[in-house]
Amino acid sequence: MAPPSLAPAGQRAAPATIVEIARVCGVSTASVSRALNGRSGVGAATRERILEVARELGYTPDSRARALVTGRVPFIALVLPDITNPFFPEVARGAEEELQRAGHSLLLVNTGWRPERLRQSFELISGNHVGGLLMAVPLDGVGQELSQWEKFEGSIVMVGRTVPRGSRLNAVLVDNRHGGWLAGQQLCKAGWREIAYLGGPEKDRVSRARLGGLRRALDAPGARNRLAEVVHGDWTLEGGRRRALALLQSGRPPDAIFAANDLIALGVARAAAEAGRSLGEDLGLVGYDDIDAVRFLETPITSVAQPKLEMGRRAARLLLSAIADGVREQRDRLRPELVVRRSCGASRTRGSQ
Repeated sequence: MAPPSLAPAGQRAAPATIVEIARVCGVSTASVSRALNGRSGVGAATRERILEVARELGYTPDSRARALVTGRVPFIALVLPDITNPFFPEVARGAEEELQRAGHSLLLVNTGWRPERLRQSFELISGNHVGGLLMAVPLDGVGQELSQWEKFEGSIVMVGRTVPRGSRLNAVLVDNRHGGWLAGQQLCKAGWREIAYLGGPEKDRVSRARLGGLRRALDAPGARNRLAEVVHGDWTLEGGRRRALALLQSGRPPDAIFAANDLIALGVARAAAEAGRSLGEDLGLVGYDDIDAVRFLETPITSVAQPKLEMGRRAARLLLSAIADGVREQRDRLRPELVVRRSCGASRTRGSQ
């Protein structure tokens, strides 16, 4: 139930204060302050009630004043590998919504897959320009020894990216192996026999996990399907188009493709048109991420949906708790879901809608 209005009828309500939030919730101003700042000392139910009332009253904290009083930096950085990929703005939106409730602002850092830009993100936190990092970029193989950023462990949360071996970083993870299995199972059910995998870089652990799930589906007892080809590359639409076109124009083209993300899948769809193949009829296709663009093609693309908004929200929540309480090695695990559309030949599968 919404709290009672604090403004007289006909008058515009002034910005809410923590005193008003405390009055509506029946708690102390100290409890309100702890909840809004992501600090310990407030029960989970009370925290949720305070945040709910703060949203309903339109509470907007003065982050500059808070920084002066608490010494805390009001900015959190979300480090992305490719801001042009529609998957990441949804993650950013979820993170921003959660951070704003706690009085923080979100800063986007786009690395463009360049290691030097990734290293600059650590300079932001070491220079106290941001209070923490939400890291959606892999940290393996960036040319940094673990000891160089160990001291930042309590201020970093991996978002959808595997935690580097030997580290104690917190993370919000999605079961990529299960997602790959969902894609492979659907292609097998639809009767595709020669299935190719178009992945990200060969050493990318996310891409390898999705491939592992596909292999598990194809190796299931009684399966009459085969992994026809594995082609590694970048995560881009154009990269997917080039690789798919080479496969489709080869002497033994696959009859289905599992693309490791939806940008690659969109490239496959373009290559299929160039090669005269019809999606869902003589070429099966499944992508990954379920970005909006895959729904609006002439033949909509089946995709493994990641909970993008929830990933951002949970990552922001986990980071604020880690900064406040020093939590380490917490893993928040989410499960993807398959969204079946015509590109995988859904009509070929008995019982598909």
